Amino acid sequence: MNILSNFSETLSELMLIRNLKIKELAQQIGIDGSSITKYFREGVIPKLPHAIAIADYFGCALDYLFGLTNEFVKKNYLPCPSFSQAFDDILRFHNRTKYRLAKDLKISNQSTIAWHKGKSIPTMENLIKIADYFGCTLDELVGRKYVEYV
Repeated sequence: MNILSNFSETLSELMLIRNLKIKELAQQIGIDGSSITKYFREGVIPKLPHAIAIADYFGCALDYLFGLTNEFVKKNYLPCPSFSQAFDDILRFHNRTKYRLAKDLKISNQSTIAWHKGKSIPTMENLIKIADYFGCTLDELVGRKYVEYV
């Protein structure tokens, strides 16, 4: 699976559907246009906050944005908790420790401690690896929930 090509292809399609240029998307989501350009031209994968901003704008799941699912269901998402809170919640829910996760996924224990303390956020590659490990979606992993209308 090529995360970058999946992401850039999906983002291109979403922008085409909305007839958006890079500059317009950047203004709409409040990030620098050069960041979006880098996703297409320099092979840069967005960090979690930018990925969430893009997914929120288009109303799509993070899994859809990164090509982990082909199902697009437009939803309105609530603001996410901090990653450290979502990380602690998912560890608790699955009865895992930071140490066990690090060992099982061959990730440095220092990284999991930094995530827990809110000092850093995993790369998208590691987020996908962790979501796969727990058998959950990226949205579930980061605590991203949508509004259900009744």
